[in-house]
Parts: sequence; C-alpha cells; structure tokens
Amino acid sequence: MHTMVVRMSIDPERADEAARHLREDVVAWARQQPGFVNGQWLRSPDGSEGIGVVVFASPDTAASAARGPRSYHRDDSRAWNVEDVTIYEQLTSA
Repeated sequence: MHTMVVRMSIDPERADEAARHLREDVVAWARQQPGFVNGQWLRSPDGSEGIGVVVFASPDTAASAARGPRSYHRDDSRAWNVEDVTIYEQLTSA
C-alpha cells in the first residue's frame, strides 16, 4: 500500500470553512479515487495547519490521486492552501 500525505496551510480565522471543505468536498473526492483504502484528515491545535493521510492500494493509484491536490494553485483568498503532496510506501502498520 501507498499513502498520500497532503500538507495544508489553514487560515485560523476561517478554520470552520476549511473543515467544511474537507468533510464535504475532499472526503467525497477521495472515496471516488481508484484504489482508495482509507483516509484521515487532521488539524493542528492552533488551527493553522492540516494534514491529509490517504491510503491507496498501489503506488500508481496513489500517484494518480496526488494529481488532484497538486493541481491547486496558491490562492490566498481561500481558507486553505495545499503546501505539499508526498507519496510514501507503507512499510508496516500496527
């Protein structure tokens, strides 16, 4: 399995808007991706950062899905911005 980690910046003043985007848009998008296994979306205690940890069945499905968040260009008028997208090979789990 391979995991896509998406690091986001969040405007803390608009944290609710960013959370809505994750719950309503991103989760639905992720579930539709080929090879989707599961995902978690996390927010820092101060509300300024978020991380999506999304597991896919193969490196190809993870790489294909990564094109989605990588396509977002910075837009400071949004409540959130994608800062980085990295694919990791899962070595083990507990």
